[in-house]
Amino acid sequence: MFLKKFFLISIAVILLSAGCERAGQEGQKAVSPAEGQQGQTQEAGENPELITLKPEAVEQAGIKTERVSLRSLRGEQVFSGKVSVNETRLAHVGSRISGRAVAVSANPGDNVEKGQSLAIIDSPELGEAQSQYLKAATNLGVAEKSYERAKMLLEGKVVSTGEFQRREGEYLSAKTEAKAAEDRLHLLSMTDEEISAIGKTHTINSRVPIYSPIPGTIIEKHLTLGEVLEPVKPLFVIADLSSLWVIADVPERDIPKIKKGQRVAITVSPYPEKVFSGKIGYVSETIDPETRTIKVRAELGNPGRMLKPEMFATIKISTMEKENVLVIPVSAIQREGENTIVFVSRRGNAFEKRMVAIGPEMDGFHQVISGLKGGESIVTAGAFTLKSETMKGLMEEE
Repeated sequence: MFLKKFFLISIAVILLSAGCERAGQEGQKAVSPAEGQQGQTQEAGENPELITLKPEAVEQAGIKTERVSLRSLRGEQVFSGKVSVNETRLAHVGSRISGRAVAVSANPGDNVEKGQSLAIIDSPELGEAQSQYLKAATNLGVAEKSYERAKMLLEGKVVSTGEFQRREGEYLSAKTEAKAAEDRLHLLSMTDEEISAIGKTHTINSRVPIYSPIPGTIIEKHLTLGEVLEPVKPLFVIADLSSLWVIADVPERDIPKIKKGQRVAITVSPYPEKVFSGKIGYVSETIDPETRTIKVRAELGNPGRMLKPEMFATIKISTMEKENVLVIPVSAIQREGENTIVFVSRRGNAFEKRMVAIGPEMDGFHQVISGLKGGESIVTAGAFTLKSETMKGLMEEE
């Protein structure tokens, strides 16, 4: 009897254990789909910025990629300036004598050659100076002959030594006076040839031409026919416009980027498509205390006389800023609020949105400060489409 009860209890325990095991297995099978769903969410949660597109969507968006690589960046500094005459090829022309203008042959805009007559001045002062020169030259001739005669007579012991010395003194004095009179004519703008002609013809000419000292263009005229003038008044301003300056104001912070001898590209508003090449010839050593800028001067040629003094100009100066740095093109950059983002290419038409830190734009590129490594492929065309997809995802989540 006891054995029978024990046998029945054992069978019941076995059946109960089997039932519990089946129930556990069925319970596992019941939660399995939920667990699988949870596993997918965790996998997606590892990189929530990953976007996967179909091949036809990638083609339609025109997405192109490029590897992040090292490159030397050349920065471009842009400054405002103004075209100016080249002061080393500029001449202010005046008269050294007072007088009256009896002829004026040059006008603003005229091209003149060196030595060309611009005007003629009639000067009583010049006539008087020529008269004194003729008198001094005549006295010199007389004194020289008397001196030479006394020298011969002294050798023959016909005249005394004292008489010879007197005539020698008169000759030297006359020679000095003649030289002073000649120098005065030089100061009054007369040439050696003109002075020699006075001595030969013994003719006084009170009219003196005003000559151009350089070849160039008349840019200013301050003389009219019949005008009485004084030596202090400027009559003409002549400039050689085949070479010009462009003066720019450079802020204090940009001084280290500017060096003498740098090449510059210059544009002016009347010819926006034309680029003029020049070179920095001067960098000021002093800073304007009010504007905190320095003056920088570029020198350039003026082919075809296209540039005019006082034109506003833009000066672009290229400088080597960085060598062999990690860079990305401007086309890869997208903005998301205050963040800068790019899209990194993954396998299977997948793209990862990634925040990056970049430097300022130089030559169409940005230096990568952080967020990318060399060799990674980033989207350089079609990035806006990917950005739109991320925005769409955020809206759906909300």
